[in-house]
Amino acid sequence: MKKITLWQRFIADTPAFFKRAQLFGAGLVTLAVSLSQIYGIPETLSTILSSIGATIVALSQFAIKQYGPFNQEVK
Repeated sequence: MKKITLWQRFIADTPAFFKRAQLFGAGLVTLAVSLSQIYGIPETLSTILSSIGATIVALSQFAIKQYGPFNQEVK
């Protein structure tokens, strides 16, 4: 399997599923920011939602679209 650098992985094309996951994570962060402005909502709820959303966005960015076979036989 060809090894790629961190920068190449970051700028590589992202599969459609992970693009949707990024949007979902960004939505969670937006929801957390909105809830933090409402009186009576616990701070821990918005902290947890923003942490989960940011983690989803960050991890989804490093998924790369595969164009070749995953396992290549070495001869």
